[in-house]
Amino acid sequence: METLLEVRNLGKTFRYRTGLFRRQHVEAVKSVSFTLRERQTLAIIGENGSGKSTLAKMLSGMVAPTEGEILIDDHPLTFGDYGYRSQRIRMIFQDPSTSLNPRQRISQILEFPLRLNTDLSAEDREKRIIATLRQVGLLRDHAGYYPHMLAPGQKQRLGLAPRVDFATQSDCGR
Repeated sequence: METLLEVRNLGKTFRYRTGLFRRQHVEAVKSVSFTLRERQTLAIIGENGSGKSTLAKMLSGMVAPTEGEILIDDHPLTFGDYGYRSQRIRMIFQDPSTSLNPRQRISQILEFPLRLNTDLSAEDREKRIIATLRQVGLLRDHAGYYPHMLAPGQKQRLGLAPRVDFATQSDCGR
């Protein structure tokens, strides 16, 4: 099976001052390594304050790691490499309501990454959006809805939609 994501000795130490000359540090993530292959599921579990969110933020590029490296499809990621990273990693939030723009219709939310990352015509983007909605168990009509009009489970599936669409593109050789 192909390796999709590899993390090697990833760590994050936050440093801060507690006085004029005194410095403190907190090791939020200590030397984490794992490999995620095609058709595998990876769960990161731990207690509150164990570094799960910091790890997710490092993977998504929101926080720079202090040490280690992240590879996607054998391509090393560097902090600030948002173009490549945004095409391959999507955050799926536990509470999807906070990640969906309440002023945009579902079709607008799904169309933005397609406009940014593909050369599809408006008609082809619409077809792709409808196909993606169907793949995550939503109807064509949901494209015209606003996020507050969806049930919580539908919002979570909507959060998966861009990743499902990317997987479909990969399967087609794109």
